Amino acid sequence: MNLPGILNFYSFAASRLLCIMVAVFVWVCPVQSHAQARDKRDTTAAPVRVADSAAAKADTMASPPDTASVESKEKKLGIKIAPDALPAAVRTSARDSAVLDMEHNMFYLYGAAEAGFQDVSVKSGKLIFNQKINTLLAEPDVDSTGKKTSQQEFKQGTETFTYDTLKYNFKSKRAVVRNARSQYGEGFVISEQIKRNADESIYGFHSLYTTCNLDHPHFGIRAKKIKVIPGRVIASGPANLEIMDVPTPLFLPFGMFPIKQGERSGFIMPTYTIEENRGLGLQRGGYYFAVNDYLGVITQFDIFSKGSWGFFSTAQYNKRYQYTGSLALNYAYRKTGEVYDPESSISKDFQITWSHQVDPRSRPGTSFSASVNVGTSTYNQLNGLTASTVLNNTYSSSISYSKSWVGKPYSLNVSLRHSQNTLSRLVTVGLPEMNFNLGQFSPFQRKNMVGTPRWYEKISASYSVGLANRWNFYDTSLALNNIAFNDFDNAIKHTASLQANYNVFRYFTWNINVPYNEYWNTKALYRSYNPATDHLDSTLKTGFFATRDFSVNTSLSTRVYGMKMFKRGKIAGIRHVLTPTVGLSYIPGFAKSPYNYFYETQLAKNALTTYESPYYNTPFGGPQNRFNQGSVNFGLQNTLQMKVRTKDSTGGNNTKNISLIDGLSINGSYNLFADSNKMSNITAAFRTSILQIFNVSANAVFDPYRYNGTRLTREYLVNTGGGLMAFTGGSVAVGVTLSGKKKNKEEQDKATGKDGEAKRLLGNGGYDDYYDFNIPWNLNINAGVTGNRVRRDNGLADTVVFRPNLTFNGGFNLTERWKLNVNSGFSFQSFTKVDIGYTQIDISRDLHCWQMSLNLVPFGTYRSFHFTLQVKAAVLQDLKLTRRKAYQDNF
Repeated sequence: MNLPGILNFYSFAASRLLCIMVAVFVWVCPVQSHAQARDKRDTTAAPVRVADSAAAKADTMASPPDTASVESKEKKLGIKIAPDALPAAVRTSARDSAVLDMEHNMFYLYGAAEAGFQDVSVKSGKLIFNQKINTLLAEPDVDSTGKKTSQQEFKQGTETFTYDTLKYNFKSKRAVVRNARSQYGEGFVISEQIKRNADESIYGFHSLYTTCNLDHPHFGIRAKKIKVIPGRVIASGPANLEIMDVPTPLFLPFGMFPIKQGERSGFIMPTYTIEENRGLGLQRGGYYFAVNDYLGVITQFDIFSKGSWGFFSTAQYNKRYQYTGSLALNYAYRKTGEVYDPESSISKDFQITWSHQVDPRSRPGTSFSASVNVGTSTYNQLNGLTASTVLNNTYSSSISYSKSWVGKPYSLNVSLRHSQNTLSRLVTVGLPEMNFNLGQFSPFQRKNMVGTPRWYEKISASYSVGLANRWNFYDTSLALNNIAFNDFDNAIKHTASLQANYNVFRYFTWNINVPYNEYWNTKALYRSYNPATDHLDSTLKTGFFATRDFSVNTSLSTRVYGMKMFKRGKIAGIRHVLTPTVGLSYIPGFAKSPYNYFYETQLAKNALTTYESPYYNTPFGGPQNRFNQGSVNFGLQNTLQMKVRTKDSTGGNNTKNISLIDGLSINGSYNLFADSNKMSNITAAFRTSILQIFNVSANAVFDPYRYNGTRLTREYLVNTGGGLMAFTGGSVAVGVTLSGKKKNKEEQDKATGKDGEAKRLLGNGGYDDYYDFNIPWNLNINAGVTGNRVRRDNGLADTVVFRPNLTFNGGFNLTERWKLNVNSGFSFQSFTKVDIGYTQIDISRDLHCWQMSLNLVPFGTYRSFHFTLQVKAAVLQDLKLTRRKAYQDNF
């Protein structure tokens, strides 16, 4: 039986104490007044409730009661309250019994005892309250083996700790605790004895700081004396790192462990490395500046014994529901060899990255984003720490602003773009690029639609205009003081279209589309071969050049269903859907009159005369079709599905659809304006998914004309006895995805969160840097083969060259805490020579509060390894052991 009791008694003169307590006791619990006053535990007595009726609700104020309050209580109780009375009620409860010793002013609580005073609460197996000196002694319950069986917990405000024994003074609010265990953020403090002050500061004796949450932690930093300032820091004197209770040679003159919630500044310890080219070095050491709640700056340095060094600074900012982003500035000075070494070199590289994203909820209808990545061509190659960074040959940037109007069909997008190829060193910058879109609308539709729409009301239109201002240059020849307006290529492109859809003959869909493009360019480039110099001469003209093109397209399509149902068996039915399409398109030729958008030229000594566009190198180009082209297009799309009978969880009958063929298509066209070879190549494509595990796709190209060696003839292959069509090229690809069942999937999804905000916060916290040990194994295989016909002269037979490829990645748990991941592949040369592609092996070991990882590239140009043993908790992220061999040492 559990009867909570409320004890609120005050210190009175000894002559009146007995009468007052008996009166209160009888008034609150008249039916349980049989509890006897004694100084030892009564195992037969029922739990009692002891309370002052004037203090049913605890006063949480720490200051002594005011005069009006005291007089009110005295009048209500009819007694005199002592001046040294406690300022608030003491709340108590016990599961077993409560014993009141009136003679010695002692109160005993047995069995799951609890006591509370203001914001302090204590849980223990046994509580002893001494009213004379206002102290509370908490002791645990133990079994016959001496093991604790009761919950020992102390809580004040937001601070909570467990203990063995505790002595607390209600007046001074000080406590002495034995074997205390407190948690501060990710860390725990285990002390043999602590002294707790009224300001909640703590002095610990023989203490251990750890981030391991076990009762007997795997590791910790042990110090003889520590001081805890709640909400700020844990400070210690000389300390020593212990692993599995074994002291290590790592000693610290003092320790500072921040426990302040939120961002805080601090040092970032470097990792050391030994490289053949750069020597002994310290990498990524620095300082983190917590500027405010929205901005943090990481500044790090690399320094090597042979003269190389680097500076890396990243600012991360975030304002919830407003924006988030980061800005990184990196500079690396790399020195290889000595001055007198003929192969010595010095490189100076930099990289600037900026990412910014505005929350769409801050300004609906408006968005701004930035993704900037610029740098020197050799930065990634010489300073990359991972293979993905080293193998990246391009930089790309985009800064965009978009605006859409609510209830309006138009939108605006303005952007700045940049692309850079580190191999060719060509840089393209767009300053700016703008696009205005007028969404699809129906110009002939009535405002109030009544009845069936008329044919002209189904006509819809759309319009957009784009502006581009681009600058192409090589990074080796960049000189900002020599930039001229003529270095930029400017262009404007207008795009408009009319389209309509009609149902004809009930089962057919008729589509009409008329697109129109107009190009405004400011430059025209003319090229021609000069036989006198044997070079290609070019002439650049500037001005305003307007060109335009258009086309007319129409198509007719329908669907044909074939279905077969089965009354018995596992298969309930099969459905086959055919979608035939036939269309007609016309594009006029723009090379000759009346358009004359192309010029006739010869580009090489023995080349034929051809028509070229002077706008091929402008941002939007110009008309592409030289001669009239009118073609009849045809195609056939197939899908095949099967319905099977299944049983549901209750044993009832159910059905399930299975896709046998997701798509099987055949397409071709016939050019009505061509003087010969009017039939195009026939293309076929196939894709399906088997058991939701195997993804199969294939495509092939067939030529209907006969070849004489490498020369295309005008004769159909079927007319020469060579079959209907000849295989020209194709490919087959198979993808396999397998994985074991994820453990605790629902708990993991709930923990990681499915919304973007939760994933962003977890990503910033380094959640993605750890392996998921809940997936026992996974395997992804992508295999394929491409084949192309090689035609030969001199009567030699044609051959088909096949190029297989195979890549795979996967991993499995060797044990519950060991995980192995492999990413590799094979490259084949006509099935005769096999080379192993880039291979990366990742081995990880979950050590509960630590994690060990090994990244290994065992062979090849980029062979390297990176070994890390580190504490998982972010507060001790600098407690790690790192070994690395960079791929640059291979050269």
